[in-house]
Amino acid sequence: MSIINRSFTVVLSVLLLAAFLVTPAAAARDPFRGVWVSTDIDGSSQKLVVGGGRTGTYRALFYDDGATVCGLDPDTGDILYAAIARGPFTLSGDTISADLPITCLSRPPSSIGVFTLTFTYDAASDTLTDGIGVVWYRR
Repeated sequence: MSIINRSFTVVLSVLLLAAFLVTPAAAARDPFRGVWVSTDIDGSSQKLVVGGGRTGTYRALFYDDGATVCGLDPDTGDILYAAIARGPFTLSGDTISADLPITCLSRPPSSIGVFTLTFTYDAASDTLTDGIGVVWYRR
């Protein structure tokens, strides 16, 4: 093997090793970013879409397809409307939180007030737990 071929092989090997060592760090997943789903304590399906995070501030959209706080049918007790909230969340340790207005998706939509939404990340299970103890899973 010529000296040029050996040098090329050594350089290529070093570059491949460097790429292997750097790639996992560069591809490290932000623990909060992504799409999360859960089943609420009332049995409704919930979704949380989290973006941002580069500066410790996240933007999120929360959706509950049947929010008890949005009303119940007086005859059947069924949940009447979905609820939505969106806005900035702040990071503190392993928790993101926000005080956001919740809107019921009635006709016409109606605001029901500001609620504190809190989600704590558990790295061991790659889950979030909200402020009332519901566990959220990555979708």
